[in-house]
Amino acid sequence: MQRARTHDGVPLGEHIAAVASELFYKDGIHVVGVDRVAAEADVTKRTLYRYYGSKDDLIAAALRRSPNITFPREGTPRERIAGAFRAMAEMLRVEAYRGCPYINAAAELTNPRHPARVLIEELTTRRREWFAKRARELGAREPELLAEQLDVLFDGALANATKRRVDLPALAALAAAEALVDAAAPAPSRRTTTSARTPRRRAS
Repeated sequence: MQRARTHDGVPLGEHIAAVASELFYKDGIHVVGVDRVAAEADVTKRTLYRYYGSKDDLIAAALRRSPNITFPREGTPRERIAGAFRAMAEMLRVEAYRGCPYINAAAELTNPRHPARVLIEELTTRRREWFAKRARELGAREPELLAEQLDVLFDGALANATKRRVDLPALAALAAAEALVDAAAPAPSRRTTTSARTPRRRAS
């Protein structure tokens, strides 16, 4: 009878994907073959292919197990946008960081129809939509443009940190993001500002 779980009780398919995710991230997708993944996962190639019909399927499954940056769920739109960049800075402080796994995979996989590339596009679109929603809540004049700008800043900081292995790119991106948000947010009207500063006279 074929085992469906590891000795620790982890479903075998998840275990194989987890091992592949670590190997692909550490050494690269093209360098690591299916034989090595099977050996490191302590399964046969036949067992591996029972869960994943091809290496492409395995790559996509492995990428789904890559660490994600958790975006804030509470706060004002400006606070949540800034919080997303601060969360990235926290992740970049991890010593094992070798670049964004999604950017790394996209650089290695040139076929836009590859299942992993499709996944990357879905995740990127979801992140851009998150920025766009915050921009609309903020009342930005051009929320879609602001979302694109913030998304470019986010990816740029992740890519730059690959070369430097510090959180400075994320902190610089945070400052730029806050400046973009402040520039895009609607300014309070002159009437509102004046009325807030000028006390009303009491009726005699």
